[in-house]
Amino acid sequence: MREMFDTMGGGYNYVKVNPAENMTIFVLDKVNRNQQPKMANKLMNYNSIHGEQVGFIESPKTLEGKRQDVIRLQMMGGEFCGNAARSFAACMVFFHNSTIKKIKERYFTSFEISGVNELINCEVRNTEKENVFYSKVQMPLPQKIEKCSFSIDGKNIEVKKIELCGITHFIVDADEIENNDDLFSMIKRYMDREKYDAFGIMYYDAMKYFLTPLVYVKATDSLLWERSCASGTTALAVSLTSNEGEHNYTINQPGGILEVSTFYKNNNIKELTLAGPVEIVAKGVFY
Repeated sequence: MREMFDTMGGGYNYVKVNPAENMTIFVLDKVNRNQQPKMANKLMNYNSIHGEQVGFIESPKTLEGKRQDVIRLQMMGGEFCGNAARSFAACMVFFHNSTIKKIKERYFTSFEISGVNELINCEVRNTEKENVFYSKVQMPLPQKIEKCSFSIDGKNIEVKKIELCGITHFIVDADEIENNDDLFSMIKRYMDREKYDAFGIMYYDAMKYFLTPLVYVKATDSLLWERSCASGTTALAVSLTSNEGEHNYTINQPGGILEVSTFYKNNNIKELTLAGPVEIVAKGVFY
């Protein structure tokens, strides 16, 4: 795949991107699936490339992706990530990938990504800076929405559980939580009874429209306070939507702003899109 991104020879080629500071590393050379979690942990370290998550470029796996012009993005834990998806689309535009379709001033692409069984569609626009793009991704619809509660030190904490493809998010009121470690431990014990790739605890301050994401990925056993979380932002928007029609949300996070739109009809979410800036930070070789 390296020729598709005009990369350099030797070692492992990578690109580092910045989607609202949810720093993401793409490994462009083939890496065996069983080696990916170990490599991802090393790359995320401060003494290496340093980031919050890692994705690996692979050949397509699904029947829908058996065309020559489709690429697969496999995230480090097999999870789905909206920020990684729209960042990958921006990379494809930046490196003039041949699969990109341009209509007027917009670029369109579809590709496979872990955690989802169908192709993901993205739209990318240029900005005034050559290495910065505005990228939008069509997010998978929620698989299940329910309320659940956890008791911590005799206090009952009500949360909304949003199951998305490849990741489950718990939306909590940030003001109600006094001990983040206790809540994480309780939710992890709850999730360990189920099959999952990753889960997030989304601490939301409704007064400030501010989201603080905590994400755990099972395969890498990594727990990170992320600077932004696309799927978590989408889950939050789902939890906030209850009226018919289109709803647009601008959610502040430690790393910046993400925009998410929902379309609600007949008591169901029918469409989800998430957008925001993506900066191509660096490309190079790691050893």
